[in-house]
Amino acid sequence: MNVGEWMPRVAAATCNGCGDCVAQCPTGALGLQNGKAVLVELSKCTYCATCESVCPVGAIELPYLVLRSQ
Repeated sequence: MNVGEWMPRVAAATCNGCGDCVAQCPTGALGLQNGKAVLVELSKCTYCATCESVCPVGAIELPYLVLRSQ
């Protein structure tokens, strides 16, 4: 998997553009474009998951890789 696959994903159809995630992002990685939240500074994202937890409509998800022991 490449690095981009491990960044927050914003469901544009669900995002209501409230800006809560942008306001709470500690690194300024998120911004609003065309009334929707987007990851505007990929290199600034520290994967802290704040955006996911503050989104009131559940439009943001952070993918995680789960490894199973054999």
